[in-house]
Amino acid sequence: MTPEQRSRARDLARQAQADGVQSVHEWLCERTEDELIREEAKRILAHQPTSAESPAVTVPRRPSAVDPMLGLELGGFRIERLIGSGGMGRVYVGTREGQPSRAAVKVLSRGGVTDIAMRRFQQESAILAKLDHPGIARLHASGLHDDGQSTFPWFAMEFIEDGTDLTDWAARQSLPLRGRLELFVRVCDAISHAHAQGIVHRDLKPGNILVDARAQVKVIDFGIARAAQEDSSRFGVRTETGQLVGTLQYMSPEQCLGQRDRIDARTDVYALGMILFELLTETYPYDVRGVPVAEAIQTVSQGKVPDLREALPEAPDALADAVAQCLAKDPGARHADAGALATALRAVLAPKPATAGAQRIDAGGQRTGATQAGSRSASRTTVTASPRPARSAGSSRVMGAVIALLAIALAVAALDVFGVVDVRGLASRLLGR
Repeated sequence: MTPEQRSRARDLARQAQADGVQSVHEWLCERTEDELIREEAKRILAHQPTSAESPAVTVPRRPSAVDPMLGLELGGFRIERLIGSGGMGRVYVGTREGQPSRAAVKVLSRGGVTDIAMRRFQQESAILAKLDHPGIARLHASGLHDDGQSTFPWFAMEFIEDGTDLTDWAARQSLPLRGRLELFVRVCDAISHAHAQGIVHRDLKPGNILVDARAQVKVIDFGIARAAQEDSSRFGVRTETGQLVGTLQYMSPEQCLGQRDRIDARTDVYALGMILFELLTETYPYDVRGVPVAEAIQTVSQGKVPDLREALPEAPDALADAVAQCLAKDPGARHADAGALATALRAVLAPKPATAGAQRIDAGGQRTGATQAGSRSASRTTVTASPRPARSAGSSRVMGAVIALLAIALAVAALDVFGVVDVRGLASRLLGR
């Protein structure tokens, strides 16, 4: 499937979900004759949020009744319209009088006001308050609202204008390998900032990494994030009912297995490796969408770590190694955090010296330095073209001698023309004639 087909399938799936389409097959047949697109759209629609999915924001169906939140003012932001809903909360567009910028106002659903949900919701706003990076959606305000029937929390954060998820944006822009790597390094920088503050996101996926209208990366949805120093039993991988919290497709083995004491920045590194593999190849390392939870957990925790070069033969060895390190089953074998991964990827992007892997000829005529195979390997460690090799010293000396002889010949010819030297007579005497 081409990037264009995949993007079209995603667009159709979103539209079908937003419109609440019941007869999906007939609806898709009316809009495209491409069977691959139809099947991929059905696959996407079949992957509905389950107990293993996080309460990520999704496009809602048309509301059947007037929303009581519309027109309400929270923290100076007037609620204009609903843009998404999930298991715990709803997200609205809010505007502030006299200011052109808008905010995304997240509200905990009335039916979801439990002690656990309240703690998670307040934890998210507290975490956002600690983060200040251009690659992370910024918190504007937060508080509690009493509507006379109940009290619920809310917070307003930066609204991402024309936000598109990371992989979709790269596909639509037809970014080359280098462009995708440069984009992803910026994602790593944003997550590195969170890691430096002791924050683990725990639900990184393309849908939680948006690219806005200015091509700026924005990481969102810290709904199940936690501070590294927090008691893991309070914000653990599993809820009190034993359900997984996260998104299985990007979940690390330690998350799947409920190993709370092993969850740290390297858990996010695993998810980043999954996302990077998808971003570069437009395929999944392994696909557990729609797979029964037990089978998915076995695949994630015991399945073979895929090699990036199998899906992307032109991938430099250093890049394939960096991805493989992210996807290691043992957290101790991964990059220490997102900053370490960013460093590894910048090394891949960095231009290599022109003499790297070059051979030399010693006095005995033997080759020294790197072997030819080694030179080929070295050339695969960068995604930039190598500079043209310098002209050899031997070639330069020969060219210099030729130029010198031509200069002497021209000088002698000039002297002959002006009668200073009788070239013919001199030549006759030298030849004995």
